[in-house]
Amino acid sequence: MVEFNRREALLAAASVTGVFMLPGIVLAADRDALTIAISAETGNLDLLQNISGLNTYTLVFDPLIRYGEGGSLEPALAESWTVSEDEKTLSFNLRQGVKFSDGTDFDAKVAKWNLDRWMGKPDFSWIGVSDALESIETDGTHGLIIKLKQAVPAALLELTIVRPVRFLSPNAVDADGKQTSPVGTGPWAITQNDNAGTTLVINQHYWGDKPSFASIVLKVVPDELSRSNGLRAGDLDVIGGDWVSPLSPRRARAMQKSDDVSVVAEEGTTAISLAFSPKSALLGDQGVREAIKLSVERNAIVKILYEGFADPTNNVFPGVIPDGGARNAIPARDVAAAKTKLENAGWSQSGKGWSKDGKDLELELLISEESLPGSRRLAEMLQGQLSETGIMVKVSSVDNATLHERRPEFSYDLAFMVTYGAPYDPHGTLANLFLSDVDSGPDGKIYMHDDLDPIVRTALETGGDARTAAMQKIYDWLNANAAVCPLVAPKRLWAHNNNVSTFVLPATDYDMPSQGIVLKN
Repeated sequence: MVEFNRREALLAAASVTGVFMLPGIVLAADRDALTIAISAETGNLDLLQNISGLNTYTLVFDPLIRYGEGGSLEPALAESWTVSEDEKTLSFNLRQGVKFSDGTDFDAKVAKWNLDRWMGKPDFSWIGVSDALESIETDGTHGLIIKLKQAVPAALLELTIVRPVRFLSPNAVDADGKQTSPVGTGPWAITQNDNAGTTLVINQHYWGDKPSFASIVLKVVPDELSRSNGLRAGDLDVIGGDWVSPLSPRRARAMQKSDDVSVVAEEGTTAISLAFSPKSALLGDQGVREAIKLSVERNAIVKILYEGFADPTNNVFPGVIPDGGARNAIPARDVAAAKTKLENAGWSQSGKGWSKDGKDLELELLISEESLPGSRRLAEMLQGQLSETGIMVKVSSVDNATLHERRPEFSYDLAFMVTYGAPYDPHGTLANLFLSDVDSGPDGKIYMHDDLDPIVRTALETGGDARTAAMQKIYDWLNANAAVCPLVAPKRLWAHNNNVSTFVLPATDYDMPSQGIVLKN
């Protein structure tokens, strides 16, 4: 899942693996750089293409509204905003005195030009405000008005996402309107970008507080062990983040023993569930789904596989997600009760397993270590837990491409599904991974049912004070029908060395850490 900006008197463009330089910017020799490991090259940061790493966009490009802690909406390029009573008109007062890193002024005309590039276009119909767009208007030099054909309750939240929502200098496109370089209004400007890494320096035109260090170096280090060694050696200052350079719970726990490294573990915004294929005949039996939920020991998963860096959950979303639902109690593992559920559903024991109408209760669990690191160990633990109930599970490990082919086809019985996280949730996961008439592509579905569709759609279309109750109806239906088996909400794991005196995580995993970070030298 997810990615963006650029330039002035010439930021020479290049391919994804090419190099571009910003003339006139010289690194300050008397100030240090913050060096962050990234697991793959940044890419060209085209705001309209899903081909680049999302986190780097957030260093270069600003949104109208910023996603804050707990889902609060904070001013960014828009100082303030109002929403009409019918929720069809969004009016923004844009920040004055803002310039792109190439010196170009940011105003309502430029903002409209940016929004016109994607809003109302078919490729971006998955964004509610784009799909519902009626018109974009300017009101003076710093007033911007977005009019919608119908209310989109999550409209403001959608304007906090990374790509394509952020803003590019109009001088950073060619004659055909194609982006040529990443030039934004954010605190950092790119001076070099290739397959070895990316270098950014302070945007001297930045409207906000200037960073306390001169530059950021994003160094490509694909291997986790090499990242860990580089952190201890001082070659890297920061590693971690699911979308930057993942840090496994096992390595994080080992690193806590080092005096040279600090591990940061904060509440995450995603959750992992065991999903039931809506086309699995065996899992169409609610008794089987209920037996699976009763057979799972979440606390053991947290302790053994996540080294304590996760919370057991019985909710689709972590508690930090707004309108993520009332917290459900974690069910105690009860093998006897699970067996009773199967018996009541008409299953009879056949040796160590169960059978019904001539069919054995044998399920396939589809996993990919590429897609979800650690999924093999998780699958094997669940395989063992379910076997004690007599539910036989075959673990099928495939590559990422095969997983993305089989999930949309529901060619499996069980699969691990991860929610999108802030700022996309709850509306992003609910719309894409539950609604049957939404094409979620390779992401597949957590669950799908004709009776669930109208409940989800009503909730997504409900705004104001009634929204929370409408959302809760979704979660109540999922619980009543044992439609999904939530497992854990992983912590956000990062580590830094002693060169970093103050480390602050942004509100989402799609933002690159930089603001609030202080270096010792």
